[in-house]
Amino acid sequence: MTGSREGRTSLSRARILAVDDHSPNLLALEATLGDLGEMVKVQSGEEALLRLLREDFALILLDVQMPGMDGFETARLIKERERSRFIPIIFLTARSRDASHVFRGYAQGAVDYVLKPFAPEILRSKVAVFVELFLKEQQLKRQEAQLRQREREALERESAYRYRLLADAMPLCVFFADAEGRLRQGNRAWCELSGLSADGVEDLWRSEAVHPEDREGAHAAWCHSVLTGESFEVQFRMRRREDGGFRWFLGRAVPERNGQGLITGWIITATDIDDPKRAGEALARANAAKDAFLAAASHELRTPLAAAKMQVQLAERKYGEVMGEGPRRALTGLNRQVDRMTKLVSDLLDVSRLLTGRLSLEQEEFDLVPLLRTSCERLQMLTSEHSLILDVPEWLPMWGDPGRIEQVVTNLVSNAVRYSPQGGTVRLRAWVEGGELALGVSDEGVGIPAEKLALIFERFGQAHGARYGGLGLGLTISQGIVAQHGGRIWAESSGIEGEGSTFQVRLPLHSGEADRELSS
Repeated sequence: MTGSREGRTSLSRARILAVDDHSPNLLALEATLGDLGEMVKVQSGEEALLRLLREDFALILLDVQMPGMDGFETARLIKERERSRFIPIIFLTARSRDASHVFRGYAQGAVDYVLKPFAPEILRSKVAVFVELFLKEQQLKRQEAQLRQREREALERESAYRYRLLADAMPLCVFFADAEGRLRQGNRAWCELSGLSADGVEDLWRSEAVHPEDREGAHAAWCHSVLTGESFEVQFRMRRREDGGFRWFLGRAVPERNGQGLITGWIITATDIDDPKRAGEALARANAAKDAFLAAASHELRTPLAAAKMQVQLAERKYGEVMGEGPRRALTGLNRQVDRMTKLVSDLLDVSRLLTGRLSLEQEEFDLVPLLRTSCERLQMLTSEHSLILDVPEWLPMWGDPGRIEQVVTNLVSNAVRYSPQGGTVRLRAWVEGGELALGVSDEGVGIPAEKLALIFERFGQAHGARYGGLGLGLTISQGIVAQHGGRIWAESSGIEGEGSTFQVRLPLHSGEADRELSS
């Protein structure tokens, strides 16, 4: 008897759905089967279908003769649903005993067909079999789930172990944090660097391991990443155990996410960047010193160059009539070299002003066309091997610094002439396009290799080295002037000798009215 009670207790969690339109029949079923499981009683097929939508049952006891939806129709609908199609159904009926009626019940998916009045012990034995099968199935499912969980945990432990080995093998510091951003563990590189244990990282950003000047900044950046889920990147200094000195590190962190996209942890790395950072700082200081020297030297050179220019001009005026051809050519050559040197010094000064943000503009409204004509005429006088063609409309009003715009035009046209050693045509165009004032300077020279198109706008950048002269500053200065006018400049070239290059400039128009008039 004790064993029987224990068996019934183990079966008490099964739920049995009883469907009958007569309440006394339901009470009789509950009295007979109540100790085998939890009885759920409904009085119609419709109500049974509703319960089956949201609940699971070990067995369905279904009366055949019911008003409205009978037992056969109810069974058919139960078997059509994915959730309930495998629940066993036992039909109960007191009316039809013929074979065709019984076969119809089995055809609707019934596992048994019990005639009323039924013998309680027979019905109990039938129900007990299906309840026990249901509980065994549930037990197997739980065991399967537990097995899968143990397998997952074993895989996670193995993965964590391999992950740890990988982290320890890396030459940079690696840290692990939980979803809330609390650092839990560091790798071997961290232990060797700091002399601390692997788990001595809980408050890393505010610890003695981090330079005092960097603690709050690193901690604030870390808190922001944890709060927003964004990647973390910050430079900070950490103390080295060997000598107590600090070295620069680049800290980066990415979140680990589960299948639903939720953050489950963080992986942080700290890469030693001390050597390249200090080299970069030294290079920056050297560049600053070089720029300061160039600026100072340029200023100092202007005075003797101006004096030399005045002396040449004075000699030409005083002795020009009595001077022989040789001395006259010498003075002319000297004058040309002084002008060239003055131009180089002026370029160095302009670059220095650009770097320090002191390249000022004296802006006014003016017509660009006369400026372009004058520039072309002046530059044409300096070369007999090139034909300078100007293609412009009647007028082009703009707002800017005429002197600086002329400097840009002179640089572009001079470059076109310089890099067309075989002569040819240099075309200067100006027009209105897309609400902007457009300038284009094209030549038939040596062209620019594709990989050098970006280099030529850098300081001292030259597509062909020093072969064609110049310091490589003209385009840098032109780019700075155009940018200060709110415009842009770029080069286009196939890189094939003889096809030349085209430099494009776009500048904002002075007013919408000018844009409309020029476009009409």
